[in-house]
Amino acid sequence: MSMQLSPMLILASVAMGFLSAFFAKRRGRNPYTWFFVGFFFGLLGIMAIFFAPAPKKKLAPQPPSKPLPTIEGPSNKFWYYLDSSHAQVGPISHSGLTSIWRQGKISLSTYVWHEELPEWKLLKEMVKE
Repeated sequence: MSMQLSPMLILASVAMGFLSAFFAKRRGRNPYTWFFVGFFFGLLGIMAIFFAPAPKKKLAPQPPSKPLPTIEGPSNKFWYYLDSSHAQVGPISHSGLTSIWRQGKISLSTYVWHEELPEWKLLKEMVKE
């Protein structure tokens, strides 16, 4: 007794393969692999596409981030700045001044001073890129 594959069985297997490849491509998977899964396993192969875990997305390499600008000056001295009404605010630490600048509470046009400065300076003169 010889084993013979009917043309309808082969055609149905190819159709299942193409169907599983179609769904696999839409779900971001390799359609060639899933064609063979659908070809050999039929409806079970197609259903497996929907139950298989999602493929992990590769993160694009991020360009090196530009370092944040810093305020030049002594970090161990007290700093002062003039608010919008030109009232003196302080003493404040170097890191505190940097923090409020990055939060946008003061701008580059704010005047700052510490013990080693002979006079008030604009913050933009003290910032190092």
